[in-house]
Amino acid sequence: MAPHQKKSKPSTNDYIAASTDMDNDYVPECGIGGCKPPAARMLANIGVFTGSYCLCSLVTSTLNSYVNSQVTTLERHFGFTSSETGLIMAANDIGFLILVLFISYVADKIHIPRALGLATIFFGVSGIICALPHFLFGAPSPTVDIKTSNITGVVSSRSTKAFGGQLCDNDNLTSLGCGMIAEDATKSSAMLGGENKARAHATTALVIIVLGMVLQGVAKSPRYSFLTTYVDANVDRTKTGFYVGVMTTLGIMGPAMAYAIGGIFTRIYVTLEDTNLYPRHPKWIGAWWLGYITFGCAACVFGIPLFFFPRSLKKGKISSEKKPINDIVIQKKPGHSFSGFFGALGRLVTNPIYMLVLASSCALLFSVAGSQSFTPKYIENQFSFPAWRVNMSLAGNMLGTACVGTFVGGYLTKRLKMGPLLGLKFITAMQILSVFFSGLLMIFKCDQPYLYNSPGPRAAVDESTIGCNKNCACDDNDYFPICGDDGRTYFSPCHAGCLVDTNKMYQNCTCIAGGTATAGMCDYSCPMFYPFMVAVAAGSLFGTLSIIPKLIIYIRSVEERDKPLALGLASFSTSVTAWMLGPILFGKIVDGICIQWENSCFGRGACRLYDNDMFRLRMLGYQIGFRFLGLLLSISALVYAIVTKKFQKQEAKTPAMEMTV
Repeated sequence: MAPHQKKSKPSTNDYIAASTDMDNDYVPECGIGGCKPPAARMLANIGVFTGSYCLCSLVTSTLNSYVNSQVTTLERHFGFTSSETGLIMAANDIGFLILVLFISYVADKIHIPRALGLATIFFGVSGIICALPHFLFGAPSPTVDIKTSNITGVVSSRSTKAFGGQLCDNDNLTSLGCGMIAEDATKSSAMLGGENKARAHATTALVIIVLGMVLQGVAKSPRYSFLTTYVDANVDRTKTGFYVGVMTTLGIMGPAMAYAIGGIFTRIYVTLEDTNLYPRHPKWIGAWWLGYITFGCAACVFGIPLFFFPRSLKKGKISSEKKPINDIVIQKKPGHSFSGFFGALGRLVTNPIYMLVLASSCALLFSVAGSQSFTPKYIENQFSFPAWRVNMSLAGNMLGTACVGTFVGGYLTKRLKMGPLLGLKFITAMQILSVFFSGLLMIFKCDQPYLYNSPGPRAAVDESTIGCNKNCACDDNDYFPICGDDGRTYFSPCHAGCLVDTNKMYQNCTCIAGGTATAGMCDYSCPMFYPFMVAVAAGSLFGTLSIIPKLIIYIRSVEERDKPLALGLASFSTSVTAWMLGPILFGKIVDGICIQWENSCFGRGACRLYDNDMFRLRMLGYQIGFRFLGLLLSISALVYAIVTKKFQKQEAKTPAMEMTV
């Protein structure tokens, strides 16, 4: 018997502590501590793990994308600008960046399934935090009588601003400005105090939601590198892409589910009460908080089963020799230090193929992150659709294209035994098609809706009704579109000369031929929506086909010891340059094309009306430009690989076109 030696505490995913004089069978078991029922051993396999993590991937990706479906609703509820909602979306990646590199470097030192389970539960808690502003501050009740409201202490047409637009009224209170003193100072003070309180609530709500999103980013930091490392260590190398592709496909379904469920919740009023309002009403606020509660609780539940999976899923021998996890041996792995970290980082940044593909991903995902954040808002304004219908349309689009593209891309890596060189050729071809269909989106546009009696320079004017509202003392900042029975959209009930609001209809409107109108913009015919969605679907399909092949390039173009950090650096870089900066920049772009802001005595609120043509040119223009830059970088990587014959040996070992599985 060999003399007793002090053994280091097992701490890695890659090595199993060894006996010094005999070999024993290692059988992976499910359970925690001493509770590992023999009957549960049959569950310790990659198939069951994949199924379990698919549920986690689905709910966390749904929660991660849910905010995109609620941009307009949050802006309407709290008066956020697009820059502020862009900050909310970017906050997710601020949290992600805090830990991702460190987490990726230690991926082979910890119990990966339990770490993923803990991260999933933490993800759920962060979602629940995002819903807190609703419970802290509530929302306007839809049951208030808008003609006799005492919300601000001001009656008549001023009070209708709670849920309706300002009516035509000679009462001086209708034109009360922030710098003016009303005859009744008490009423003026009440109105200003109410606006001040609302703005303070909005600021606090922004801080809480941003905090929740930061914590959400922290929770998702282990997902990418841990998952790929664990799967790659427990399956044949040629099958890594397939299993990761299956789980990524469920993750891609998350945004589709987010838009679908978001569309349902958007049709429910925020207080869950019955109301005379309807989704196209300018004052409608959907139940945005329900999604955070629903998916947050689901994540907390689905994360629990991951705690019961073992460090390694492969059966084998526990021997005295040090072997990698693929040979089922565990012992502390040397070289994990700060010097080792910087050495690995140096090897990655001096790897031309890896860095070119990573730069291509950053450019492409900058385009995706920015445009995806505001695509619902773009469709709402360009095609005059309510938020719920936009969300449903995007959900169907993603289910039919992004999910299929990701799954097929993963399947092809297995079917073709795709090496890095074939992967480079494949992603370059897919990017060419993606750029083409992105450019095609430019031709699908709708005319800017005419807005009659607007105080701005773009007002549509009917010569026969000039002066119809001259005695109404209308507030030019009170934008509340109504649809007249003449088929025209008017700036507000006051600007249309309306004297009566019956909750469902405006009547006695002196500027409208028939004298009646309903809240919201008129529907106008624009046949471009369906061709637009087809082009979006095609671009999404070709873009997602390259997700898994690109992952294979990341882990096959670097040394074996650098794989976890390569994945972590990819996540870190794309988060900084794309997912964090993209929504912020695109938010600034969207704010820059606003032509009608919601204003109060305490500053500017949300945008109420956009220049649709500039919206199309700027948002799609930036999207196409960055996608084209990504294509050029992918071509550069492919040319370098061919000229230097970088992957010739790897391709010879795994024939790319071998069709056996």
